[in-house]
Amino acid sequence: MPPMTRWTATTSVLCGCLLLVLAGGFGPLLTYVTAHAGLSVVPSALGVPLGLPGLRATPLGDTTWAWQLTEDFGVLALLAVAALRVRRHVRRRPDSGRGRRLLAGWTALIAGAAVAGAWRGLVTARMVEAGFAGWLGYAAAGALFGALWGAALGWLPGAGAAFSAPRAAGTAR
Repeated sequence: MPPMTRWTATTSVLCGCLLLVLAGGFGPLLTYVTAHAGLSVVPSALGVPLGLPGLRATPLGDTTWAWQLTEDFGVLALLAVAALRVRRHVRRRPDSGRGRRLLAGWTALIAGAAVAGAWRGLVTARMVEAGFAGWLGYAAAGALFGALWGAALGWLPGAGAAFSAPRAAGTAR
């Protein structure tokens, strides 16, 4: 019989990030946030993607399936980068305390959101047929605002990582 799988920091961060992108894809919540926090949509008026990429089953409003698939790819990039960041932390510091795991989970969302934001910026640059400077500008702005959203929301997956079980020394996960 194989050993029981433990709830690790990587699992916690991955689930926390997944919950955040599912919440970002939930139409009524997105509508509520944009209606009650009007300043959150100001960067998107300039072409910067709004928030974290949202994972949803169908396109939102009048967006196309191609746009939805690019958003879903942004979600996959966010989840992959966040999981790899925490996994690297756990491998390098298996006996780290709660504070370090909190920061590892927090920075994992920041890194993942920056990568997803850069991807979404590149997609936006393609959609508006920007020139070379536009491609760089949209990607940089997407990465910057993605990292800012990750910094604002990163405490959620970070808290999950902080309260996960520390990995036992000598395990190769």
